[in-house]
Amino acid sequence: MGERFSADAVVVGAGPAGLGAALGLARKGMDVAVLDMQDRIGSRRRGETIRFDREMDAHLGKGFFERQTIRTIRKRSYFSHTGLRRVDRTIKNPNCIISWPDFIRSMADVVKAAGARIIPASTVVGFLEEKGRITGVRAMVGGFMQEEIRAGMVFSCGGCEDPASLFLNIDRTGMDMPVSKRLVRGYAGPDERFEYHLHIQGDTLTVGTIFPRTHGEAEFILLSYAKGRKPQAMTFEEFAGAHNLFRERLEGCEPFYTLKTAIPMGKMVFPCCPRDGLVMAGDALGHVQARGGSGIKTSFLMGYTAGTLGAEALTAGKWTSATRQMLEQAMRNSPHTRCLRMHNLIYSTLRAGIFGRIRSPREMDRLWPVLSVALR
Repeated sequence: MGERFSADAVVVGAGPAGLGAALGLARKGMDVAVLDMQDRIGSRRRGETIRFDREMDAHLGKGFFERQTIRTIRKRSYFSHTGLRRVDRTIKNPNCIISWPDFIRSMADVVKAAGARIIPASTVVGFLEEKGRITGVRAMVGGFMQEEIRAGMVFSCGGCEDPASLFLNIDRTGMDMPVSKRLVRGYAGPDERFEYHLHIQGDTLTVGTIFPRTHGEAEFILLSYAKGRKPQAMTFEEFAGAHNLFRERLEGCEPFYTLKTAIPMGKMVFPCCPRDGLVMAGDALGHVQARGGSGIKTSFLMGYTAGTLGAEALTAGKWTSATRQMLEQAMRNSPHTRCLRMHNLIYSTLRAGIFGRIRSPREMDRLWPVLSVALR
């Protein structure tokens, strides 16, 4: 095994959480190897909007957000299923429109400058374990060679298909919401606001969103949610057929990028440290704030916290069960975890409670005065 396949810490996934963890580790002097399954970091385009966050901007270098922002949008409009009800919002902290590939690659540059190694086209296929402790991973490195990579600690931040989540058989029921995304050209609708179109069918809520960009580009997203189970995802054609305004917005648009994926906005799960030597963060555990443009920064900050705390645990010396307990408690008590739990309690629980009572478009209109309070 080559020397480059050993490290103080291995991070699985080069998304916001993984890059955050790697940066936190590297800045504490750890030798870090980041494994990502994509041939090119950031090529699988996820969110194209983010809220400005002062702490994240400071970690990445003051002015990072400004350099990555294409434009900002403060206004939002929410439409009921029938289109007869609408509520408009203006938010204080605007959404920054970004290019996901540019944003992630620029984050990766910061992480590499801090001393971490990023190894693309590398898929984790298993974990190394000794006496109940995770001591590394087995991975197809560079897309063709399986290697055993030993490390003092493994940070699994691989998203909804995270290898540790699969390895531990974590129950993701009610957690992952199917998402369909289209980036289009030729958009002629309003470009000064985000639009959210709500659709109710039985116990399934689908939200069709429109996020304008620049030069006639826009991001269309369909997200479906059903309490306690995996919902049946709608197609863009089905959704447009039920919503005239959404259909009008979509007409004449030419897709140039499409993606089917999932966002774990249904719930957050614990523990963060399920095994000695193993830490998880980001989408793998549902570290996503259910608030437009907040998922990237939440995952990054949770990852950064995990990396910083993990580095302190590594520096302390021999790993014990007490080490895991202390790290778990520190993760749970971190301000970012507490903030996410509070947001989920106030907004996600409120929304779920209201939508759980709605079974028809007419009922949505009737409850709109109450529902609109939770639409922010």
